[in-house]
Amino acid sequence: MAQLTSRERFIGTLQRHEVDKVPLLNRFMGPVAAKLAPIFGATGRELEIKLGNDALMVQIGINAEYSHKVVPEGAVYTSEWGVKYQRVHGFNQPLEHPLKEPSLAGYVFPDPHLPSRMTEIREVMDAYHDRYAVVVDLSCTLFEAGFHLRGMENFLMDAYENEDFMRQVLQGLADYYTALGVHAIEQGVDMIRIGDDVGVQSGLLLPPAKWRTLVKPHLQRMIEAFRRANPRILLKYHSCGDFYTIIPDLLDFEVDLIGTMQPCGQLADPFRIKREFGARVSFLGGLDVQQLLPNGSPAEVRDGVRRVLQAYAPGGGYVFMPAHYINVDVPLANIWALLQALQDFRDYPLQAA
Repeated sequence: MAQLTSRERFIGTLQRHEVDKVPLLNRFMGPVAAKLAPIFGATGRELEIKLGNDALMVQIGINAEYSHKVVPEGAVYTSEWGVKYQRVHGFNQPLEHPLKEPSLAGYVFPDPHLPSRMTEIREVMDAYHDRYAVVVDLSCTLFEAGFHLRGMENFLMDAYENEDFMRQVLQGLADYYTALGVHAIEQGVDMIRIGDDVGVQSGLLLPPAKWRTLVKPHLQRMIEAFRRANPRILLKYHSCGDFYTIIPDLLDFEVDLIGTMQPCGQLADPFRIKREFGARVSFLGGLDVQQLLPNGSPAEVRDGVRRVLQAYAPGGGYVFMPAHYINVDVPLANIWALLQALQDFRDYPLQAA
């Protein structure tokens, strides 16, 4: 097969084609990128490209002011959402939540229509879209975003004690992210990524019936708006943890890609997941970041990469990524083993087990 552009490779695999090679979307925490930058002689987007990524992701929304905002260690800041954070051990931790009581009285959601919100998207589109797929990440969309506004424990309790209030919060968040996503689609991006970390190590944070009653209708409304803006827009649903129970619901929405396929609970067997759902959806992720990447040997990492590829990649429909960011606890030797294994094993036709 002729060499494809990264964008062609990424989109082709989501159409469940065995393209020239499995596309990549590896993501690194800032301190890891800082270690890799002098090795590869690049930073930022150029580092992502040198590491082989076929898609470039732009984060906007509440997560951009949370996990992606870099401030000095110990610094305290308040986001436009009214959430106060402090940088602790390289992560921004919520200190105070604006919705201290179960009421939206006096609270104003940020304006999704500010032209500045599209600045980075336009820059990435202008510089890279001829070669690379562009993904706009709106994750931390509904349920998880509510944790930032209300506090995780309070918002989980609201699902039982203040259900009408929870609906109002989710309504406001869905309105905001729908408008933001439509503006991104109007820029010509390839994919919108939505979702929340609804899974834990075995099952959901909320009972599935609660998720379907409270969260699912807002997701459906958002997806319908995105498809009205562009019927061919690609959609990805993100969750960490075991979200197996709601995969059929996501298939009802006809999402194109799900991940990050953390190998836990009912998602522990990637071969089973591919057999069960692979005819209807593509997958991203799957390589263990809890034990294998930080604690395994380079040889074990290499075997792990090969196994994930053999499980998810046959027939297309798979984008390689570890099951989350590559974090600071991963030795450089294991990162190198991962990159080398991808170089050796990701070409189609895949090597036999």
